[in-house]
Amino acid sequence: MSDSAARERDAAETESAFSHPAVAPDASAAYGSHPDQVIDFYAPRGGRTGVPVVVVLHGGAWRAPYDRAHVSPFADFLARHGFAVASVEYRRGSELPQQRGTGPVAGRWPETFDDVAAAMDALPELLARELPAADVRRIVVTGHSAGGQLALWAAARHVLPEGSPWRLPRPPALRGVV
Repeated sequence: MSDSAARERDAAETESAFSHPAVAPDASAAYGSHPDQVIDFYAPRGGRTGVPVVVVLHGGAWRAPYDRAHVSPFADFLARHGFAVASVEYRRGSELPQQRGTGPVAGRWPETFDDVAAAMDALPELLARELPAADVRRIVVTGHSAGGQLALWAAARHVLPEGSPWRLPRPPALRGVV
């Protein structure tokens, strides 16, 4: 594939990912003091209770322009189909040339992992407060692109090396990872 064809394909994928307008959450809550440490909650439609929870970790190559807003239509779709949804934001890199020097262009080490661990650890308490219809015993975590990697990492924290600040003593209470 030529460079120009690859650039055209990348541009088409970006346009497609951002072609749907963002959907406002039903509630948001902070899980830390940084502005990016927030979770958006989408309540299951139809007034059902005891519903499973889908934790969504967005992708976007850990770059600043790609935040949880671009997966909000997906989060809303899941809520309309009866799931409680928690869409996690986490610290990402800067993108603009004038921002370089204030942080990495993509990714943040170790902040991204600090954030995902903190969000997952805070989730049961935040769900009880923000989405009482959710069944915290039935949580699935999913992610797109970089978020998929983070979802797998979040589910495997119990196998991290001894001494890791993110290690859990036992597997997290998840029903699955997608």
